Amino acid sequence: MKILFLTSALPHHNVVSGFVVIYNRIRLLAQRGHKVGVACFVSEEDRVYIPEVESSLSELVTLPIPQTGTVRQTADHVISQIPSDFRDLRSEEMRMTVGRMVERSHYDVVVAEFSSMGQNLYWNPRLPAVKRIISCHTCYTTAVRNRLRVQQWSLRWLKTYLALGKLQRFEFNMYRSADHVITLTPEEKIDLHHYAPDLRISVSPYGVDPERYKPAPDATREDCIVYTGFFRDVANQDAVQWFIQNVWPELKVRFPKLRFYVVGRSPTRYMQEIGRKDPRVVITGEVPAMEDYLARAKVYVCPVRLGKGLRGKILQAMSAGVPVVSTTLGAEGIAAQNGHNIILADTPHTTVEGISLLLQESTLRKSMSESARKLVVSHYSWDHCIDLLEEVLYKVVE
Repeated sequence: MKILFLTSALPHHNVVSGFVVIYNRIRLLAQRGHKVGVACFVSEEDRVYIPEVESSLSELVTLPIPQTGTVRQTADHVISQIPSDFRDLRSEEMRMTVGRMVERSHYDVVVAEFSSMGQNLYWNPRLPAVKRIISCHTCYTTAVRNRLRVQQWSLRWLKTYLALGKLQRFEFNMYRSADHVITLTPEEKIDLHHYAPDLRISVSPYGVDPERYKPAPDATREDCIVYTGFFRDVANQDAVQWFIQNVWPELKVRFPKLRFYVVGRSPTRYMQEIGRKDPRVVITGEVPAMEDYLARAKVYVCPVRLGKGLRGKILQAMSAGVPVVSTTLGAEGIAAQNGHNIILADTPHTTVEGISLLLQESTLRKSMSESARKLVVSHYSWDHCIDLLEEVLYKVVE
């Protein structure tokens, strides 16, 4: 099968967050003998990875990340029918590139990873006839509704609320225009069907590599907790800010030697400022290997309040033998049991108590981490996840 993937960033081995699933889908489908091409935006810092990515692909076309904030773009956005959540990746050059690649290489199917890239398959007169799949990692409509629910009223809140109808219409008309939609979790499938019962949707979940993310001995772990992510994502920004403001002050008092590692690319100014003011909050930026920081941690925290979909970061922590304290939303789509292989906490008080319990009780840490790793190994291996994706691809093409 000939498969073209559209992604908003280069899918290399050192990616984080939702890009991990994209990298592994492409890598493993190519290993199974499929001809895989990629069209993506690429940052200057990621160009070093191009030779690695090219080696496994039938073709790779990279474009610079679209520039935003120009006078012309600002004027266009005022009258644009494209919702703001989609504008940053709006690129006529990408739309033309996709059309040329499909025409030149005769792909059987095009998979747009992330809904924002799905717009290149929608209203694109340059695209020849081809099967189209949109891989929805997060439903923007639901994500905005969640954001409005937790944020305080302001003029910005009102502007977002008034634009919600336009976003929902565009997003779901785009999904309907595709031949198929993929979600990462059953919950996300149900959510999309709530808005559009007629959508053709399959679930292809996130996976994890248990050989890469292995447990480290408890004796070698530091007195630290860790959170990982790609911090251009608003949900990750909100998670860190909420945790710093509502949970960290009490933990600092209870555990005077405890450190909080915030690990991942593109930390915000707020995070960097907190790191300068508080030496016990370590803002690492991009790191060579995420698993090195999981090996240090006694507890992994996932205080996510926004967005939807499965957080592969939790699977990585579980595979690495780090017990997890997460919000209910953060653990969505993972078949974990509260108190057995995860602790769910949705308030500052319950989050503090859950983390404190794990830090104080080494026996509980050990039993919970062992149970969590068993769950990951049995249900979330990459081979199993790619089996499900391959089944969807064949169904759509045939």
